[in-house]
Amino acid sequence: MTAERDGVYPLEDDAHALTVAAGLARAAEQRGREEQLRALAAEQHALAAQDRHAAAQDREQGARERRHALDDRKALARQLTITETDPLTGARARAAGLTDLDHELDRCGRISSGLVVAYIDVVGLKTVNDTQGHGAGDELLKRVVALMKAHLRSYDLIIRLAGDEFLCAMSDITLVEARQRFRAIAGALGGAPCHAAISTGFAELAPGQPVAELIAQADKEMIESRHASPYSRGQPATDTSR
Repeated sequence: MTAERDGVYPLEDDAHALTVAAGLARAAEQRGREEQLRALAAEQHALAAQDRHAAAQDREQGARERRHALDDRKALARQLTITETDPLTGARARAAGLTDLDHELDRCGRISSGLVVAYIDVVGLKTVNDTQGHGAGDELLKRVVALMKAHLRSYDLIIRLAGDEFLCAMSDITLVEARQRFRAIAGALGGAPCHAAISTGFAELAPGQPVAELIAQADKEMIESRHASPYSRGQPATDTSR
């Protein structure tokens, strides 16, 4: 009996030892997997941090590029404003102004709105330049445009066509009203110390009329009006066109 028990116990001890060893092995294997998972998680965390850093750099670079693009657009807009505006008088430059006039004619055609143009010649500019200097001539041109802006509406188009010639486009106004406004401008200019004057001609837009024909019509009336009423002693001539 004792011998049988002595033979059984070693087997039980061996089985227990195997069970313990297997448990330790499984625990070690579990710890190894956990360490691998922790290492993988740390690697993924590091990669995620790198991705966030790269994304932040991309956003910063994108923001810089947008700022640069905005600055470029602002610079371009400023440059266009400079090139589209007569630097002396502040009127629209010829090319930009005539483009604006084309657009205005299209708009008036779409909504069946009236339009009157005035062709303006600053009388005696060459004489002022020759007798008083170009500085005085520049001041005369600036005063003419300032008076036009003061007597016209803010959205009326004022274009400098040449040295002493201007064109104004006035929408939603009658021919009579346009003439009255320029009589006031001529009166204010004639009362200045330089006793300057302007000669004007007007044309009212007809349906489908080309812009060149409209301008030529106003120019023709301006020449006829100037010849019919010559300026005397620096006083503005009476507008004889009706």
